[in-house]
Amino acid sequence: MPLCRSAGWGVVATARNPATLAELEPGEDLRILPLDVTDAASIAAAAEACADLRLKALVNNAGYGQVGPLELLRPEELRAQFETNVIGLHAVTTAFLPLLRREKGSRILQVASMLGRLSIPLAGPYNASKHAVVALAETLRLEVGSEVAVVLVEPGAIQTDFRETLTKVWGDLPERARGTRYESVIRHYLAGREHQAERFALGAEPCARRMLQALNAERPPRRLVIGRDARWVGKLKALLPAAWWEGLLRRFYGLG
Repeated sequence: MPLCRSAGWGVVATARNPATLAELEPGEDLRILPLDVTDAASIAAAAEACADLRLKALVNNAGYGQVGPLELLRPEELRAQFETNVIGLHAVTTAFLPLLRREKGSRILQVASMLGRLSIPLAGPYNASKHAVVALAETLRLEVGSEVAVVLVEPGAIQTDFRETLTKVWGDLPERARGTRYESVIRHYLAGREHQAERFALGAEPCARRMLQALNAERPPRRLVIGRDARWVGKLKALLPAAWWEGLLRRFYGLG
């Protein structure tokens, strides 16, 4: 956000609780709005509050990760994951698309993940939601790309608070897993995620710089892959036989 403002962009910053954005430096180039992507009235109010602006870009980056083995997952947990990561993203896109159409050269950045190209164990809901975001972005580009550019952003591990939310949204999952083969697997998973974050995660600012380049580009990219892990893991999956790839993942996540 500060990078965009320093590059000359005016920014509309949104959050379910706008108080979390209080540290942002005020200015004529900043507008703070409440926005809950799972609430139709909130989305409509945010779009209405931007009706007076020359809206040139929309960055859809709301999302969280639901962790847990699929056989222990409840339908309502999968539904909640899609409500935020997929349905909410789509609802925001359609609400703001009329405003974006008014400006030549406008663009939408749909933030998916490298897990929109491949899947890992214990992240089935998140994997599925990001595969859906990829499909929606590619379809939207075919439908409106001649008017509004659609950029699919596919980051790898980024140093954000995202991982801290993993254990906040799983509810009683540890109790459900107790006494099953997944009890130790979940511990192994969380330790592995922490190791990955330390070794591979890209800083939030370099990630933001890459997205800013897409915002400023005369011809924005169709896909923006961010991070070494995002680039190389996808290539490795494409090169290895499927059985080898699956074996590697099982061993890495303690499922071997």
